[in-house]
Amino acid sequence: MMTIDKDKVFKNSRLTYRLETLANNAISANDPLFVEKLGCNIREMRILRLIDDHPGIEFNEIMRISGLDRSLVSRLIRSLLEKTLILRVNNTEDARRYGLFTTDTGKTCRQLGRELSDAAEALLLQPLEPAEVEQLKALLGRLLSWVRSDDYQTGVQAMYGSFRGREER
Repeated sequence: MMTIDKDKVFKNSRLTYRLETLANNAISANDPLFVEKLGCNIREMRILRLIDDHPGIEFNEIMRISGLDRSLVSRLIRSLLEKTLILRVNNTEDARRYGLFTTDTGKTCRQLGRELSDAAEALLLQPLEPAEVEQLKALLGRLLSWVRSDDYQTGVQAMYGSFRGREER
């Protein structure tokens, strides 16, 4: 059986792969604790926080902000509704549209989730110096703004437009 050095693979991989791996590993380690202590997984807590921060937010806006796909957002919202952490209120002008609001139970869960998230993030960042943490947050913020920008999207289209694929080689 071949032994693969995961650390070496990680160090030689693309940045997007490394960021995704870091996030997935951290979530996998913490998710069971969130479920045990709060009754919600981390993704549910993210959606709950989004709804609590933006009372009346609609489904499509949650998809746009979270970057999650339609079916996953639908499942997460359904789960939060079943747990009575959020309410769905139909739009009076268009019955096909609805806003989402946090219940009192949801607000309590969100606050407890904030405390647990703060502790988990502090543990994740423990190997870094405070100045490094601030630098990391600033750099990630800049990269996210860039990736969401029209200039980046235009660049992606131009790059793919000029890329010679396997059929052209």
